[in-house]
Amino acid sequence: MKKLLGLALGFALVAWTITPVFANNVTCGTLCTATVTIGSQIFTPTVTVNTDTGVGTISNFIATGAGGSTATIQSLTLNPDPGVIFAVAATNLTGSPQTFAFAFSTPIALSGTINAASSIGYTLTDGNAILGGGAGVSIAPFSPPNILVANDFTAALAATNKGVDVGPAASGGTGTCGAFVGATSNCGPYAATHTFTGGPFTSMGVVVAFVLTADDSAGLSGAVSQVSTPEPASLLLMGSGFLGLAGWRRYRSRR
Repeated sequence: MKKLLGLALGFALVAWTITPVFANNVTCGTLCTATVTIGSQIFTPTVTVNTDTGVGTISNFIATGAGGSTATIQSLTLNPDPGVIFAVAATNLTGSPQTFAFAFSTPIALSGTINAASSIGYTLTDGNAILGGGAGVSIAPFSPPNILVANDFTAALAATNKGVDVGPAASGGTGTCGAFVGATSNCGPYAATHTFTGGPFTSMGVVVAFVLTADDSAGLSGAVSQVSTPEPASLLLMGSGFLGLAGWRRYRSRR
């Protein structure tokens, strides 16, 4: 009986210790947010929160700025597990390059050693080519060198970059962008992974910001995610649990 109690306690400790911190009951509530910026105009779409899962979503939100330029959140998932998945689009109907930005935030509960990952891809559509003008469409980071920037924040709002910023400048049909099919060229995907240590973090933020050439359109989709990994003490406890299990099997075989 003592061996059974010891084994049960060992596995209970293992299960509690190696459970990722994000498995805690963290939900969106009012803390999942999104903003859309066209030039100097800022728009704040409403995040719909699933009361059962605590996940926030936005779909088919369209903001129209001066000159008729539009910025769209086609779909957005803010998962406090945590992870951010997005599909956004922008159309520049002005006669000069236009700045667009999408900012997303979701609460988290992470600390220790954290594995982060990200990816983003572009679809560039040359409006000038469609209208009979000269071909050419390009997208560039608003804050070089990356279009996607991801950070974690403490309760005091101290920021830690996750090291997975991705998304270089690109021109349709050249470099990392495929050949035009009609007036459209696909670029990427661009991806990164990084392991870092810090926290405790209470929120994560993702910003997708870029400058788009005149009379052109861009669609961008991607994701940012991160999970905590077991600390050495957790691994030691896991090993102890397995040793206990082996001992229990030997004990059973002698009975």
